[in-house]
Amino acid sequence: MRAALLAVVVAALGLTGCKTDGKEEKPKVALTSDADPLTTGSIRAPERVAATDGGGGDDEVRGWARERGIAMPATDRLPYCHGFGCEFKTSVPFGEADVAHLKRLFDANRASPADERRAIDLADQWWEKKADSVIGAKPDRRGSELADAHKQGQTDCIDEATNTTTLLTWLERNGLLRHHRVRRPESRGAFLYAHATAVMTDKATGIDWVADSWMRDSGDRIDIMPLEKWFSLAYVDPVE
Repeated sequence: MRAALLAVVVAALGLTGCKTDGKEEKPKVALTSDADPLTTGSIRAPERVAATDGGGGDDEVRGWARERGIAMPATDRLPYCHGFGCEFKTSVPFGEADVAHLKRLFDANRASPADERRAIDLADQWWEKKADSVIGAKPDRRGSELADAHKQGQTDCIDEATNTTTLLTWLERNGLLRHHRVRRPESRGAFLYAHATAVMTDKATGIDWVADSWMRDSGDRIDIMPLEKWFSLAYVDPVE
């Protein structure tokens, strides 16, 4: 009986979607050297289409959005998930000044894919602060404390991956992403270490990159790195 109960508890923890950063466990900083293929794909996705073929990404992203109960932005009003697992969905409007700010940011960082990734980092920081001002709740804390579930303004990695993908999709549809294509979020890990992130593909190299804001406080710089490196950190919190 005890063994059966333990199995149920473990299974339930595996469904939480993101590792919590509780007080009983300090964040880890050691890196692993190789990607572990057994840790990837904890959130199943359809077969990926090569980035160079010019197709597949939009359907993947729309599918992810439907699974979260939202639609990717077709206007300048963007959905913002919070409360863990997109429990709350707040519409965040972009005014003329907001659109002009983002256009200036990407126009100033258009020379190379690396420059554009710096702009994506800055844009995501701005996006989180913008959403905070609309939601009006306490800004999100890094990681996912179970005590913060069902609280407005607090996010888990599903919320974070969705929100960054939403912003990237808006940027792409407005012609501000010149060097990257938006992809469906990817996942890694299992049980309490399960984790998802937004993904984009470098059009020149075909290399997938992550834009991961989950282990950062709201408005802080985000983690941008190649997807394969991110996979190798499946049981590590990439914080400094």
